[in-house]
Amino acid sequence: MKRIDITLAVCLFLFISVTGQNIPREKILFYEKVKSSLDTVTPCSAHVCTVQDDSLVIAFFGALCHYPELCPTNIRLQYGSIRTSMAAQPRLWSLLFRKRSKRKYKVIINQKAHSEQAQLLYAAPFNACIGVMGHELAHITDYSTQSGWQMIWTGIRYLGKKYRRKMERETDSIAIARGFGWQLYNYAYFIIHQADIDEGYRRYKLEYYMKPEEIYEMILQKEEDDMDG
Repeated sequence: MKRIDITLAVCLFLFISVTGQNIPREKILFYEKVKSSLDTVTPCSAHVCTVQDDSLVIAFFGALCHYPELCPTNIRLQYGSIRTSMAAQPRLWSLLFRKRSKRKYKVIINQKAHSEQAQLLYAAPFNACIGVMGHELAHITDYSTQSGWQMIWTGIRYLGKKYRRKMERETDSIAIARGFGWQLYNYAYFIIHQADIDEGYRRYKLEYYMKPEEIYEMILQKEEDDMDG
């Protein structure tokens, strides 16, 4: 990293630490606003939800609106027993025996009893939940471009720390490009500075995903590029 980049990163870190989240109100996606906007949208028949929490359901379908190419893709939002708060995966049977265009996916919400990760989404602001939903759907857009064997190789490589970090940070970048910058920033800030979670899980998030100040920098750059464009 160049010296000027290091200086900027340090300045952003200090700014965020002192001022807090500092999210412009007009950039926050509120539950009622998103729910109201979904009332005018015809839902895609390929998307299935077995989750009972209305806030998470609205966040899921609100995030899907930013990925119109996923409308014909079979995606199920469901509960499951996983090690993190959320995960996006292809359904194993469809990965092995279906064409790429017919593959089915699942977005899993942790439901382990008394798990801090399971409680994380329920404690996070709605705006932040949309951010993490946008991140998981960004994974699916990436998966949908890969063959079954490529997906298997991706899963094997994901076991390595270096590749996992690269993949998760690239997925954050995709979500930011789709317009989830402030929402991802909200979630990252919540995880690092506010969430009541084990320090080991907090360190895991810091190691593999973008830090709040990195997301903040990308937001500013994207907004500047949009103005110039």
